This record gives sequence, C-alpha cells and structure tokens, in this order.
Amino acid sequence: MKKDKVLSGMLQDEMERCERLANSLKEAISELPKGSLHKRRMRYKKKEFVYHYLKLRDGSKSVYRHVPEGEAEQLEKQINERRKKEGNLKEIKNRIKYLKKLLRL
Repeated sequence: MKKDKVLSGMLQDEMERCERLANSLKEAISELPKGSLHKRRMRYKKKEFVYHYLKLRDGSKSVYRHVPEGEAEQLEKQINERRKKEGNLKEIKNRIKYLKKLLRL
C-alpha cells in the first residue's frame, strides 16, 4: 500500500504539535503543588477549630503538611489546575499513541 505524502505529512505535523504541547504541560505540572488538600475539625474546650493540611506522597511515605488558612484557597486552586492539566496531558498522550499507530512508527 502506497503512503499519501500529504496526509502523512499532516499527521506528522499533528504529532509534533502534540509532543510540544505535552512537553509544555509537563513543565507546567512540575511547577504546581502535588497532593490533596484536606480539612480537619477539632474541638477544644467547647470550641471548634478548623485547620487545613496538604497530604502528599514522598517516595513510599505519606506526608502531611499544615497549610495556613490564608493560603488554603489559593493552594486548592493550584491543585485543581494541576489535576486539570494532568487530564489534558493524558488525552494528549493517547492522541500521540494513536498518531504513531497511524504513521506506523
């Protein structure tokens, strides 16, 4: 079967574009915080206190870090942005995999 040069060129260009996009997403993800934000309620002398903490993995260990109340909202936005970008990266990787099959690389 003979390859169509125009079509394979377009597919190659699309794959290169996707690879560039994947690399830029990886860089953006590496700059955002890992983990998940949790809230804990504690009672002490008939008063209830709420504090936030960040849970993440450090190798095989779970690490918990206290987050000041003023930083919790901004940190939550960054974590949500990271999750969104990780989802986009997964889609791009699947697209690259599909394009490689089409191009038989």
